[in-house]
Amino acid sequence: MLSAMVSLKPPPAAAVITYRPWRPLSWLLVVVAAAAVGLPLGGLVNVLWPRGDLAPYEYHLWRWEADNLVENLFARAGIGPNPGDAAGQAELRTYMSLTSEVRAQTASANPDLARIDQLNAERAKHEHSVERLIERYIDEAVTAEGLQHHLPLFDSVWFTWPPVDFKLTSPPGVLVRSPRDRIQRLGDTLIKSGLSLRDVERIEADTTNANTVSLLVPIGGLAAYPAIVRDDRDYDSLIETASHEWTHHYLAFFPLGEQWGKGGDAETLNETTANIAGREIANIIRKNHPITFPPGQDGSAPEQAPPTVDFNKEMHDLRLQVDALLKQGKVSDAEQAMEDKRQFLAQHGIVIRKLNLAYFAFYGTYGDTAASSNPVGPKIEHVWELTKDVGAFLRVMRDVRSAGDVDKAIARLEAAHAAR
Repeated sequence: MLSAMVSLKPPPAAAVITYRPWRPLSWLLVVVAAAAVGLPLGGLVNVLWPRGDLAPYEYHLWRWEADNLVENLFARAGIGPNPGDAAGQAELRTYMSLTSEVRAQTASANPDLARIDQLNAERAKHEHSVERLIERYIDEAVTAEGLQHHLPLFDSVWFTWPPVDFKLTSPPGVLVRSPRDRIQRLGDTLIKSGLSLRDVERIEADTTNANTVSLLVPIGGLAAYPAIVRDDRDYDSLIETASHEWTHHYLAFFPLGEQWGKGGDAETLNETTANIAGREIANIIRKNHPITFPPGQDGSAPEQAPPTVDFNKEMHDLRLQVDALLKQGKVSDAEQAMEDKRQFLAQHGIVIRKLNLAYFAFYGTYGDTAASSNPVGPKIEHVWELTKDVGAFLRVMRDVRSAGDVDKAIARLEAAHAAR
């Protein structure tokens, strides 16, 4: 469609017509289409699908989308808070200070529940402004890195796709299952947040048997749309998680994101790429918008005595030990090694509620962490070392479909470096 602006004063010969390029709100078309199809379908599936033992605890993403549809539309249309740097950073400092106080109250021996409710209510007043501020910072970083798209046939129209959108809230947990004799994610189930420890342990017991172990894992974020970002973490964690989840949104439109759920190294490729890109986008934000917080008011928990051991070293050594034991078929020995390490870490100030193969199946997906022994992780880190630029890094990784593709990308990058 083209819109015409017609001059009302007749020119000497014929009317002069000037055409403007059509600039459709593509994000709006996608959101409306998704809502029109997805929300009724989600409700229908929820009603008709057989309800299992986990039904009372399951978290349904279609409800998240439905609950946030109107607010999401308003945000994309520019309706709502849109603070500038000074006002936005002032609200951010207040929000993070309140978060630190909530965490201090929660961690105390006798938490004041009424005070926690009061703090959360006060913090909620600043939530939307903080979200919009960080979204703008991420969008600026993405734009500077050349990661925007232009409309087909209209090269002058550039925009961030998908639009940066997240909400600060309490994410669901992920119930992870792994075979008892090898480290592998068999299937995940989203579980409602806020469950008691008794409920958590009941769910894990009901989904653990002679062949399968399970673990309910808390997460920092989820790449729904809008993304879910944990609201009880410090500022650095907030911007890294929000950037990480946007990276997943971005990759979903490229070959790498399309591999998700196809098995093999797909999850490790995606998660490690998002981890690195999220970290580096956050670094750009910190550089472009330096923000100082009063001591202990950046959203962090109360200071505790530092661990007396190196967690990353201990965990990576354990992963290699468990891999070796499983390869020899010594399942019981592997389980005992994990329990021994859990107790050892607790004695040195690092508390892990449960350490089993499902733990490694989940955290090992992030190939740049100590819980992983997948060689794909270091390879992706090498791609970053060869690019050192978020835009270049993502333009390489977004077209990857396998670990072999990473090897090919590294060979091309190294050849380009050698030719300089």
